[in-house]
Amino acid sequence: MKRFLAPAIAALLIFAAGAIAGWSSRKAPADARAYAGMRLVAVQVALDEAPAAYDFLAGDSQTELQPGDQRPCGRALVNGGVSGATSSAYADYLATLRFPVRPTAASLTIGTNDLLLKNRPRGVDAASRFEASAERIVRGLQGVTDRVVVTALPPVGREIAAFVDAGAVGDYSDRLKALCGRLGCTFTDPFADLRDGATGYAKPGALRDGLHLAKFRPAIQALAPALCGG
Repeated sequence: MKRFLAPAIAALLIFAAGAIAGWSSRKAPADARAYAGMRLVAVQVALDEAPAAYDFLAGDSQTELQPGDQRPCGRALVNGGVSGATSSAYADYLATLRFPVRPTAASLTIGTNDLLLKNRPRGVDAASRFEASAERIVRGLQGVTDRVVVTALPPVGREIAAFVDAGAVGDYSDRLKALCGRLGCTFTDPFADLRDGATGYAKPGALRDGLHLAKFRPAIQALAPALCGG
């Protein structure tokens, strides 16, 4: 089993990391849509067979790569992450999902794939589109659960500085915080210990490939107080 599992995990990492580098490729959008279509089938199966009490994890690859055996609130997790998803794409994906059983709580980690430098993410238009898409996601989650937790964007590695605007990490995180203040979701930063100050970059060793966390379980542990509530 290990002989087959390692290549599968490696392929997922390459795809998700390639969402950054591949943004400039004509083929990348089609590949991303094809992957999302397959991924959403798996997510819907998990939702259709969800237990009576569970938490739903929404977002991009930082969510999808979370190990599924964790129970931060003593409840099962249904992982709805889609690697490579922008905020706009994930808003569309979420709208296609059915929730036969309401989750006890839901978390959202999104935004890294919106940081492409060539799109000027801190420009007024791009930032407004991000906020509008994030609001669509939050409202969608609020329609299926009473507790929605939104995280700050995780930091990025200096290795991908040629592709992404690290300065937008803090800006978009602030926008999400303000959004929660307006919509009534809970904002938290489970990646605080990974940040190199306010640069938007990660501390050395915090990421495995310039994009994904070197260790995923500590992020869920840091998210738990907000996700589990009082």
